[in-house]
Amino acid sequence: MDSTAMSMPAGATQFTLPDTSLAEDQLLERQRRWLEFLNRDNNVNADATELERIILNDKPRLVVSMDHIREFDAELAEQLMAEPAEFIPGLEAAATEAGRAAAVRAGVALDAGQFRVAVGFSGAFGTHHVTPRGLRARQLGRLVCVEGIVTRCSLVRPKVERSVHYAAATRTFFAKTYRDQSSGGTGFSSAYPTADDKGHALTTEFGLSRYTDHQTINIQEMPERAPPGQLPRGVDVVLDGDLVDAVKPGDRVAIVGVYRALGGKATTAAAAIFRTVLM
Repeated sequence: MDSTAMSMPAGATQFTLPDTSLAEDQLLERQRRWLEFLNRDNNVNADATELERIILNDKPRLVVSMDHIREFDAELAEQLMAEPAEFIPGLEAAATEAGRAAAVRAGVALDAGQFRVAVGFSGAFGTHHVTPRGLRARQLGRLVCVEGIVTRCSLVRPKVERSVHYAAATRTFFAKTYRDQSSGGTGFSSAYPTADDKGHALTTEFGLSRYTDHQTINIQEMPERAPPGQLPRGVDVVLDGDLVDAVKPGDRVAIVGVYRALGGKATTAAAAIFRTVLM
């Protein structure tokens, strides 16, 4: 929302609307609530101890127990599982802020611009704990825990997160951040720039660009859990960053992620069937 000065009658007090949107206010409120969770009494706060261990060992992911969240606020835990896309960004922002504070206390130097803490989840998921056969349309957009056997792993490939370009004609650098359907949130952007707004050719500075590892695996229903006479069912899982190459075919795993539907070229108005993945 743009800052707008309201016209008031003579003698009335003039005020200015804050330059924040409702979505930003909600994100800040959720981040504040997650900070309260991460900064609760240290005598029983295993998450704060784990966060300090992450800082010292240079590990980028904090695994939070759903049981700890329920003990802190049962309603918050239910909201997280029902709307992970709305609540996980606030938790990651709070974990990053708490991680920076922990680094200052421990005397660890961090790159403030690059430092970011991702989160994972463990513990009891109740009805959200399923097998690939148990995944249904009602669980789209929800946080689920899926058990199965890894049957296929793709190659690990780099995925561009931020590209830097140089315009020789104007001696100017440009940067662009990319988001796709596997990145979460909204505002997808994948067009790769080749010229600036004035038509000057751009050269990509590969050394200044930022990439992340990307991999797709498939997990299949365990044979002993499949109904007699039926083939096991599977689901694709999208892995990024530190999660790639964490498993191999044949491993029995329980993967926690958001069950989502992805649009694609094959999706048309005549056949509104989407590919579903866990990410």
